[in-house]
Amino acid sequence: MLAGKGDISVERLARAAKEFGADEAKVIDIEHVVVDPRVRLKCLVPLCDSYGRHLMCPPNLMSTQEFADILKRYRKALIVQVETDYDSADIEGGKLNRRTCDEREASTDTREWKTRLHELVNRVEAAAFKEGCYLAAGLIGGSCALCPECVSHQIGEPCGHPFEARPSMEAMGIDVLKTCENAGLPLSLSSKEKVRWTGLILLD
Repeated sequence: MLAGKGDISVERLARAAKEFGADEAKVIDIEHVVVDPRVRLKCLVPLCDSYGRHLMCPPNLMSTQEFADILKRYRKALIVQVETDYDSADIEGGKLNRRTCDEREASTDTREWKTRLHELVNRVEAAAFKEGCYLAAGLIGGSCALCPECVSHQIGEPCGHPFEARPSMEAMGIDVLKTCENAGLPLSLSSKEKVRWTGLILLD
């Protein structure tokens, strides 16, 4: 329930996000969240190591069309970002390659920052819920890193963090680059700018 429907203020949630540790927190209209099925295609081409190995990754999620239909029922979204202490440039001086990406993804630093974003998204989602926005839904960046190894390959085993685990923006088909551009928070890939892990909280 947003301002105009109740007494919740999305700007107040943005301020709370910064108090929780966000370096950036920006409210946008839901029309500025860009969904493109080609984003989900990038889970397969080239094949992501997380595909089919995480409960919060494809193909274990709804289709991008289903998500796009649900997205229309929201009014606002809150983009949150945490800035890391590393960049995304290839240390060999070229573009990012598979080996570099795999090494960076597996690094302790990457896992730490992904977890920090995950905790931030959960806290903001919970704050929105307590304010009366009971259909708020948070999305993280990158594959879920709450467990060292997801139980998805163990038939019948439940998620180790069922209340905290969230899918990523990319997994739902959101074009993070264009969405951030729409919010005035452009991202640079394979550059010497500090990496910003980005999450999104959908607000009804």
